[in-house]
Amino acid sequence: MSVPSPEVATSGSPVPDHLPVPSSTVPAGVPVNAEGVPSGEACPPPLVWHEVLNAYRTDSRPWELDRGTRRLVGRVWGEGPPLYLLNGFVGTAEMYALIVYLLRDTFRCVVYDTVGESGSHRLKPKISDYGADLLAAADLHGDAAFCVFAPSFGAAVAMQASLDAPTRVERMVLQHGFANRRLSFSERTLAWFARNSRKSLAQLPWRRRIQELNHRRWFPPFDGSRFEFLVESTGKLALGDLAQKAQAIHAMNLNSQLAEIKCPVILVRTEGQGLLETAGHEALEKGLPNARTEWLHSTGLHPYLTHPHRLAKILKGFKQE
Repeated sequence: MSVPSPEVATSGSPVPDHLPVPSSTVPAGVPVNAEGVPSGEACPPPLVWHEVLNAYRTDSRPWELDRGTRRLVGRVWGEGPPLYLLNGFVGTAEMYALIVYLLRDTFRCVVYDTVGESGSHRLKPKISDYGADLLAAADLHGDAAFCVFAPSFGAAVAMQASLDAPTRVERMVLQHGFANRRLSFSERTLAWFARNSRKSLAQLPWRRRIQELNHRRWFPPFDGSRFEFLVESTGKLALGDLAQKAQAIHAMNLNSQLAEIKCPVILVRTEGQGLLETAGHEALEKGLPNARTEWLHSTGLHPYLTHPHRLAKILKGFKQE
């Protein structure tokens, strides 16, 4: 499928891919230009995202893997060394379409969703089970070693896989990750009630309002449909699958093992992080022996949707180090 050049904006003319960053949101010591944007952050014209999404659905290769109580349903796109992009807590594989499009000439990108089978929601998978899923996916594709990009829940999965198979995970780029996060009583209660639910996230009446408050301001203002894609894609997630993830998060604690993760790690930090995300990031910064932090300014928690060029630059640069 033919995809328009990234240099063509949705309207047919170049449009800035970011909002100017208020100086109060830029960390101390980071230089900014006259527009308030951190210097060195060149802004390429935006992708025609919906056409890239169509190309992703048409040109990438689908795959599935039966894991007994779960199925991995994914796609592969690109040529080069393998890069596995893991979903966050509320994330889907197709949300990576833009970043995979930009990386397809540099990496063979592998993405997947984890889908619980009928009756599986009564089980309580551990974070090690999700780590084993990643390693099984790599086995399926013949990847003895691979790199990972992963936000939030996916970051925990990546670190667990690195602990279980340290020679296989070569490099990791982790965004607002955490090694330990105890759920509140209300969060545990919600997870308990949702564990056997057949409903999707879209059926929760307050879900859209929360996403608007937390994420909309970080999306490019010239095309509101990109935010609508986030709402639509995450709305497909099954509440039972999310409850299982929540239970795995509550039971995990990797703090005492962080020093055992020796591979190079980039910790991506963004505006839009709350107190929990910041605390998790700082714990990883202190505990991982070979990690450094990279800031992505004015991107929010979904840079692969809001500013994919800038995230792609980090991933390509890390490969060359």
